Amino acid sequence: MRILLYIIAFTTSALISLILYDLIIVRKKQVKGRLDNIKEMAPIFDDEEDLKKPITDRLLKPTYESILRFISNAAPKQIREKYETIINNAGSPKNVTFARILAVQIMVLFLCGCIFFLLLSKGKKTNLILIILIMVIGFILPVSFFRTQADKRKREITRQLPDLLDLLYVSVEAGLGFDMALKKTTQKMQGALSLEIGKTLDEINKGKNRQDALRSLVNRTGAEDLSSFVTAVIQSEQLGSNITNTLKIQSVSMRQRRRQRAEEAAAKVPVRMLFPLVIFIFPSLLVVVLGPAIINIIKTLTSFL
Repeated sequence: MRILLYIIAFTTSALISLILYDLIIVRKKQVKGRLDNIKEMAPIFDDEEDLKKPITDRLLKPTYESILRFISNAAPKQIREKYETIINNAGSPKNVTFARILAVQIMVLFLCGCIFFLLLSKGKKTNLILIILIMVIGFILPVSFFRTQADKRKREITRQLPDLLDLLYVSVEAGLGFDMALKKTTQKMQGALSLEIGKTLDEINKGKNRQDALRSLVNRTGAEDLSSFVTAVIQSEQLGSNITNTLKIQSVSMRQRRRQRAEEAAAKVPVRMLFPLVIFIFPSLLVVVLGPAIINIIKTLTSFL
Protein backbone atom coordinates (compact mmCIF):
# COMPACT_ATOMS: atom_id res chain seq x y z
CA MET A 1 0.00 0.00 0.00
CA ARG A 2 2.96 2.28 0.60
CA ILE A 3 3.91 1.77 -3.02
CA LEU A 4 0.56 3.23 -4.08
CA LEU A 5 1.06 6.23 -1.85
CA TYR A 6 4.56 6.72 -3.24
CA ILE A 7 3.22 6.52 -6.80
CA ILE A 8 0.47 9.04 -6.05
CA ALA A 9 2.90 11.38 -4.31
CA PHE A 10 5.43 11.11 -7.13
CA THR A 11 2.81 11.69 -9.82
CA THR A 12 1.31 14.64 -7.99
CA SER A 13 4.74 16.17 -7.38
CA ALA A 14 5.68 15.73 -11.03
CA LEU A 15 2.46 17.38 -12.20
CA ILE A 16 2.90 20.26 -9.78
CA SER A 17 6.53 20.71 -10.88
CA LEU A 18 5.56 20.78 -14.54
CA ILE A 19 2.75 23.22 -13.87
CA LEU A 20 5.00 25.51 -11.85
CA TYR A 21 7.65 25.35 -14.55
CA ASP A 22 5.07 26.28 -17.16
CA LEU A 23 3.62 29.05 -15.03
CA ILE A 24 6.82 30.60 -13.67
CA ILE A 25 9.68 30.08 -16.10
CA VAL A 26 8.19 29.60 -19.56
CA ARG A 27 5.37 32.09 -19.10
CA LYS A 28 7.74 34.63 -17.60
CA LYS A 29 10.00 34.50 -20.64
CA GLN A 30 7.09 34.73 -23.05
CA VAL A 31 5.50 37.64 -21.24
CA LYS A 32 8.81 39.47 -20.98
CA GLY A 33 9.44 39.11 -24.70
CA ARG A 34 5.97 40.34 -25.58
CA LEU A 35 6.19 43.29 -23.20
CA ASP A 36 9.50 44.32 -24.74
CA ASN A 37 7.93 44.29 -28.20
CA ILE A 38 4.78 46.26 -27.35
CA LYS A 39 6.05 48.37 -24.47
CA GLU A 40 5.42 51.67 -26.21
CA MET A 41 1.94 50.68 -27.40
CA ALA A 42 0.78 49.03 -24.17
CA PRO A 43 -2.08 50.78 -22.37
CA ILE A 44 -1.68 51.98 -18.80
CA PHE A 45 -3.44 49.66 -16.37
CA ASP A 46 -5.07 50.84 -13.21
CA ASP A 47 -3.68 48.75 -10.37
CA GLU A 48 -6.47 49.84 -8.04
CA GLU A 49 -9.10 48.51 -10.42
CA ASP A 50 -7.26 45.20 -10.70
CA LEU A 51 -7.04 44.90 -6.91
CA LYS A 52 -10.79 45.41 -6.61
CA LYS A 53 -11.39 42.17 -8.49
CA PRO A 54 -11.97 39.04 -6.37
CA ILE A 55 -9.05 36.73 -5.73
CA THR A 56 -10.64 34.04 -7.90
CA ASP A 57 -10.37 36.30 -10.98
CA ARG A 58 -6.88 37.57 -10.11
CA LEU A 59 -5.17 34.36 -9.01
CA LEU A 60 -7.17 31.15 -9.09
CA LYS A 61 -8.81 31.52 -12.49
CA PRO A 62 -5.59 32.37 -14.40
CA THR A 63 -3.79 29.50 -12.69
CA TYR A 64 -6.60 27.10 -13.53
CA GLU A 65 -6.63 28.25 -17.17
CA SER A 66 -2.88 27.80 -17.37
CA ILE A 67 -3.16 24.25 -16.04
CA LEU A 68 -5.83 23.47 -18.63
CA ARG A 69 -3.66 24.83 -21.44
CA PHE A 70 -0.70 22.79 -20.20
CA ILE A 71 -2.81 19.60 -20.10
CA SER A 72 -4.17 20.27 -23.58
CA ASN A 73 -0.70 20.85 -25.03
CA ALA A 74 0.85 17.84 -23.27
CA ALA A 75 -1.83 15.35 -24.39
CA PRO A 76 -1.28 13.30 -27.59
CA LYS A 77 -2.99 14.56 -30.72
CA GLN A 78 -4.98 11.35 -31.29
CA ILE A 79 -6.51 11.43 -27.81
CA ARG A 80 -7.36 15.12 -28.18
CA GLU A 81 -9.10 14.52 -31.51
CA LYS A 82 -11.02 11.57 -30.07
CA TYR A 83 -12.26 13.62 -27.12
CA GLU A 84 -13.17 16.57 -29.36
CA THR A 85 -15.22 14.23 -31.55
CA ILE A 86 -17.13 12.98 -28.50
CA ILE A 87 -17.75 16.56 -27.36
CA ASN A 88 -19.04 17.59 -30.80
CA ASN A 89 -21.29 14.54 -31.05
CA ALA A 90 -22.68 15.33 -27.59
CA GLY A 91 -23.71 18.79 -28.81
CA SER A 92 -20.71 20.79 -27.56
CA PRO A 93 -22.03 21.52 -24.04
CA LYS A 94 -21.21 24.93 -22.64
CA ASN A 95 -17.67 25.38 -21.24
CA VAL A 96 -16.79 21.74 -21.97
CA THR A 97 -13.41 21.27 -23.64
CA PHE A 98 -10.90 18.47 -24.00
CA ALA A 99 -8.64 19.96 -21.33
CA ARG A 100 -11.50 20.32 -18.84
CA ILE A 101 -12.64 16.73 -19.27
CA LEU A 102 -9.09 15.41 -18.90
CA ALA A 103 -8.53 17.58 -15.80
CA VAL A 104 -11.75 16.24 -14.26
CA GLN A 105 -10.66 12.68 -15.04
CA ILE A 106 -7.32 13.18 -13.30
CA MET A 107 -8.97 14.75 -10.25
CA VAL A 108 -11.59 11.99 -10.00
CA LEU A 109 -8.86 9.35 -10.36
CA PHE A 110 -6.82 10.65 -7.41
CA LEU A 111 -9.94 11.46 -5.38
CA CYS A 112 -11.35 7.95 -5.75
CA GLY A 113 -7.96 6.43 -4.94
CA CYS A 114 -7.51 8.48 -1.75
CA ILE A 115 -11.10 8.02 -0.52
CA PHE A 116 -11.21 4.26 -1.01
CA PHE A 117 -7.71 3.88 0.40
CA LEU A 118 -8.86 5.57 3.61
CA LEU A 119 -12.06 3.50 3.71
CA LEU A 120 -10.44 0.14 3.03
CA SER A 121 -7.32 0.58 5.17
CA LYS A 122 -9.08 0.93 8.53
CA GLY A 123 -7.88 -2.03 10.56
CA LYS A 124 -7.65 -4.28 7.52
CA LYS A 125 -5.12 -5.24 4.92
CA THR A 126 -5.50 -2.90 1.99
CA ASN A 127 -6.44 -4.47 -1.33
CA LEU A 128 -4.18 -2.72 -3.85
CA ILE A 129 -5.82 -4.29 -6.92
CA LEU A 130 -9.28 -3.13 -5.80
CA ILE A 131 -8.09 0.44 -5.28
CA ILE A 132 -6.40 0.51 -8.69
CA LEU A 133 -9.59 -0.83 -10.27
CA ILE A 134 -11.66 1.87 -8.57
CA MET A 135 -9.22 4.55 -9.75
CA VAL A 136 -9.50 3.28 -13.31
CA ILE A 137 -13.30 3.35 -13.08
CA GLY A 138 -13.17 6.90 -11.71
CA PHE A 139 -10.94 7.93 -14.61
CA ILE A 140 -13.33 6.46 -17.19
CA LEU A 141 -16.59 7.79 -15.73
CA PRO A 142 -16.42 11.45 -16.94
CA VAL A 143 -15.74 10.61 -20.58
CA SER A 144 -18.24 7.74 -20.43
CA PHE A 145 -20.92 10.24 -19.43
CA PHE A 146 -20.26 12.38 -22.52
CA ARG A 147 -20.03 9.29 -24.73
CA THR A 148 -23.47 8.25 -23.50
CA GLN A 149 -24.83 11.71 -24.25
CA ALA A 150 -23.29 11.55 -27.73
CA ASP A 151 -24.89 8.16 -28.47
CA LYS A 152 -28.24 9.40 -27.21
CA ARG A 153 -28.02 12.46 -29.45
CA LYS A 154 -27.09 10.33 -32.47
CA ARG A 155 -30.18 8.17 -31.92
CA GLU A 156 -32.36 11.27 -31.65
CA ILE A 157 -30.97 12.69 -34.90
CA THR A 158 -31.39 9.36 -36.68
CA ARG A 159 -34.99 9.10 -35.48
CA GLN A 160 -35.86 12.65 -36.63
CA LEU A 161 -34.18 12.41 -40.05
CA PRO A 162 -37.03 10.64 -41.99
CA ASP A 163 -39.58 13.24 -40.84
CA LEU A 164 -37.23 16.07 -41.80
CA LEU A 165 -36.67 14.53 -45.23
CA ASP A 166 -40.42 14.31 -45.82
CA LEU A 167 -40.88 17.99 -45.05
CA LEU A 168 -37.81 18.88 -47.07
CA TYR A 169 -39.07 16.92 -50.09
CA VAL A 170 -42.49 18.58 -49.95
CA SER A 171 -40.92 22.04 -49.64
CA VAL A 172 -38.54 21.53 -52.58
CA GLU A 173 -41.30 20.05 -54.73
CA ALA A 174 -43.44 23.11 -53.95
CA GLY A 175 -40.80 25.32 -55.56
CA LEU A 176 -38.43 26.39 -52.77
CA GLY A 177 -34.67 26.24 -53.13
CA PHE A 178 -32.72 23.71 -51.13
CA ASP A 179 -31.34 26.22 -48.60
CA MET A 180 -34.71 27.92 -48.12
CA ALA A 181 -36.39 24.52 -47.77
CA LEU A 182 -33.89 23.59 -45.06
CA LYS A 183 -34.65 26.84 -43.25
CA LYS A 184 -38.43 26.32 -43.42
CA THR A 185 -38.06 22.72 -42.30
CA THR A 186 -35.99 23.63 -39.25
CA GLN A 187 -38.61 26.20 -38.28
CA LYS A 188 -41.29 23.49 -38.26
CA MET A 189 -39.27 20.98 -36.23
CA GLN A 190 -37.61 20.95 -32.83
CA GLY A 191 -34.68 18.94 -31.57
CA ALA A 192 -30.99 18.30 -32.05
CA LEU A 193 -31.21 17.81 -35.84
CA SER A 194 -32.99 21.13 -36.30
CA LEU A 195 -30.34 22.93 -34.23
CA GLU A 196 -27.47 21.38 -36.19
CA ILE A 197 -29.03 22.26 -39.54
CA GLY A 198 -29.55 25.80 -38.24
CA LYS A 199 -25.81 26.00 -37.52
CA THR A 200 -25.10 24.73 -41.03
CA LEU A 201 -27.33 27.41 -42.58
CA ASP A 202 -25.54 30.07 -40.52
CA GLU A 203 -22.20 28.86 -41.88
CA ILE A 204 -23.55 29.01 -45.44
CA ASN A 205 -24.87 32.54 -44.89
CA LYS A 206 -21.45 33.61 -43.61
CA GLY A 207 -19.84 32.55 -46.88
CA LYS A 208 -18.88 28.93 -46.31
CA ASN A 209 -19.24 26.52 -49.20
CA ARG A 210 -22.41 24.43 -48.99
CA GLN A 211 -20.57 21.15 -49.42
CA ASP A 212 -18.06 22.03 -46.70
CA ALA A 213 -20.88 23.14 -44.39
CA LEU A 214 -22.74 19.85 -44.95
CA ARG A 215 -19.57 17.85 -44.26
CA SER A 216 -19.10 19.84 -41.05
CA LEU A 217 -22.67 18.89 -40.12
CA VAL A 218 -21.78 15.20 -40.48
CA ASN A 219 -18.61 15.62 -38.41
CA ARG A 220 -20.51 17.37 -35.62
CA THR A 221 -23.28 14.78 -35.36
CA GLY A 222 -21.59 11.50 -36.27
CA ALA A 223 -24.92 9.98 -37.41
CA GLU A 224 -24.50 7.38 -40.18
CA ASP A 225 -27.90 8.00 -41.79
CA LEU A 226 -27.27 11.73 -41.94
CA SER A 227 -23.88 11.02 -43.51
CA SER A 228 -25.57 8.98 -46.25
CA PHE A 229 -28.07 11.76 -46.90
CA VAL A 230 -25.37 14.45 -47.09
CA THR A 231 -23.28 12.28 -49.45
CA ALA A 232 -26.28 11.84 -51.76
CA VAL A 233 -26.99 15.59 -51.75
CA ILE A 234 -23.36 16.47 -52.53
CA GLN A 235 -23.20 13.93 -55.36
CA SER A 236 -26.48 15.23 -56.77
CA GLU A 237 -25.13 18.77 -56.72
CA GLN A 238 -21.85 17.76 -58.35
CA LEU A 239 -23.55 15.73 -61.10
CA GLY A 240 -26.25 18.34 -61.68
CA SER A 241 -29.16 15.93 -61.18
CA ASN A 242 -32.59 16.82 -59.87
CA ILE A 243 -32.44 17.36 -56.11
CA THR A 244 -36.17 16.54 -55.78
CA ASN A 245 -35.70 12.94 -56.94
CA THR A 246 -32.71 12.57 -54.61
CA LEU A 247 -34.75 13.77 -51.64
CA LYS A 248 -37.62 11.43 -52.51
CA ILE A 249 -35.30 8.42 -52.74
CA GLN A 250 -33.56 9.35 -49.49
CA SER A 251 -36.88 9.84 -47.70
CA VAL A 252 -38.11 6.38 -48.68
CA SER A 253 -34.75 4.82 -47.83
CA MET A 254 -34.57 6.44 -44.37
CA ARG A 255 -38.09 5.30 -43.51
CA GLN A 256 -37.20 1.75 -44.52
CA ARG A 257 -34.10 1.89 -42.34
CA ARG A 258 -36.11 3.15 -39.37
CA ARG A 259 -38.63 0.34 -39.85
CA GLN A 260 -35.84 -2.23 -40.05
CA ARG A 261 -34.26 -0.91 -36.86
CA ALA A 262 -37.63 -1.13 -35.09
CA GLU A 263 -38.08 -4.73 -36.27
CA GLU A 264 -34.55 -5.57 -35.15
CA ALA A 265 -35.18 -4.08 -31.71
CA ALA A 266 -38.46 -6.03 -31.44
CA ALA A 267 -36.67 -9.26 -32.37
CA LYS A 268 -34.15 -8.73 -29.55
CA VAL A 269 -36.84 -8.35 -26.88
CA PRO A 270 -37.40 -12.11 -26.21
CA VAL A 271 -33.66 -12.69 -25.78
CA ARG A 272 -33.36 -9.76 -23.36
CA MET A 273 -36.38 -10.98 -21.37
CA LEU A 274 -34.87 -14.44 -20.94
CA PHE A 275 -32.45 -13.52 -18.15
CA PRO A 276 -35.00 -11.61 -15.98
CA LEU A 277 -37.41 -14.52 -16.39
CA VAL A 278 -34.82 -17.10 -15.37
CA ILE A 279 -33.49 -15.08 -12.43
CA PHE A 280 -36.66 -13.55 -10.94
CA ILE A 281 -39.83 -15.25 -12.23
CA PHE A 282 -39.01 -18.95 -12.67
CA PRO A 283 -37.74 -19.43 -9.07
CA SER A 284 -40.97 -17.93 -7.73
CA LEU A 285 -43.06 -20.20 -9.95
CA LEU A 286 -41.09 -23.22 -8.82
CA VAL A 287 -41.67 -22.33 -5.18
CA VAL A 288 -45.40 -21.83 -5.75
CA VAL A 289 -45.93 -24.93 -7.89
CA LEU A 290 -43.53 -27.41 -6.31
CA GLY A 291 -43.54 -26.07 -2.75
CA PRO A 292 -46.73 -27.87 -1.54
CA ALA A 293 -45.68 -31.09 -3.28
CA ILE A 294 -42.27 -31.02 -1.61
CA ILE A 295 -43.88 -30.42 1.80
CA ASN A 296 -46.22 -33.41 1.30
CA ILE A 297 -43.33 -35.62 0.23
CA ILE A 298 -41.36 -34.65 3.32
CA LYS A 299 -44.37 -35.35 5.58
CA THR A 300 -44.91 -38.76 3.94
CA LEU A 301 -41.29 -39.77 4.31
CA THR A 302 -41.15 -38.64 7.96
CA SER A 303 -44.31 -40.64 8.75
CA PHE A 304 -42.65 -43.85 7.60
CA LEU A 305 -39.62 -43.06 9.67
